[in-house]
Amino acid sequence: MTKPTVQPTFEPGPDCPHLSGGEVHLWRAQLDEPMEGAANLLSPPEWLRAERFHFRRDRQRFIAGRALLRTVLARYVGGDPRDLEFSSGPHGKPELVGSALRFNVSHSGDLFLLALTYGREVGVDVEEMREHLPFEMLADHYFEPEDAWNLRLLEAPEKASHFYDLWTGKEAQLKAGGTGLAHGPHVPTPERWSLLSLRPAAGFAGALAIEGGHYFLKCWSWR
Repeated sequence: MTKPTVQPTFEPGPDCPHLSGGEVHLWRAQLDEPMEGAANLLSPPEWLRAERFHFRRDRQRFIAGRALLRTVLARYVGGDPRDLEFSSGPHGKPELVGSALRFNVSHSGDLFLLALTYGREVGVDVEEMREHLPFEMLADHYFEPEDAWNLRLLEAPEKASHFYDLWTGKEAQLKAGGTGLAHGPHVPTPERWSLLSLRPAAGFAGALAIEGGHYFLKCWSWR
C-alpha cells in the first residue's frame, strides 16, 4: 500500500518514549552535531569498523550514528546503552538481543534516520538528492520496466524527485525484509509492506516500509 509523499514534523524527542504496538517512531538527527561521550558508547567490534574508514569525517559520522542508535534504543528498553547486544538476521539485518523491538537505520550525508516498531518489521532509507545523476540508466537497471519507462516520460525537473521516491521506496522495502540492494533489486513480496515516501529534511528523500497496515507515525528529533 503506497501513500503520497509527506513532509513530517519532527518534535523534540522524549527521554522516556512509549511505543505501542500500533505505532511507528521515526527519529531524525544530524551526525555532524557534537554528541557528548559518543565515543565511549561503542563496542570493540564497532570501534574496529570505525577504524576502517579512510576519511575522518566518515569515521566520526559512523561513531555518532552508532552512539545515537545505542542511546535511543536504550531509552525504549532501559539500561545502559553500552550494554545493548545486537545479532544479525538470516541476511544480516541487525536485531536487538532479548527484545521484540524492531528497528532500522539509514543515513546519507550527515542526516540520520532511525525507525522503530514492536513486533512488526520495518525498513527506512534516506538519500541526499542530486540533480545530475544518470536517472534513466539507473532506472533501467534497478526498477521494474514500467517504472523505468514512466520515469523517461517525465519532464527534467520532475525526474529527480520521482527517481528518489522510487529508489528509497525500493530500498526501504528490501531493508525491511532483511536484505537490501546487495541481494538484488527485486522486492519479492511488495504487498507485505505499507510504503510511505518522505521528505525528512530539505534536499533529502526518504521512505518507510512497515509490515502490514494501520499504524500511527510519530516523528522525533534528537536535537
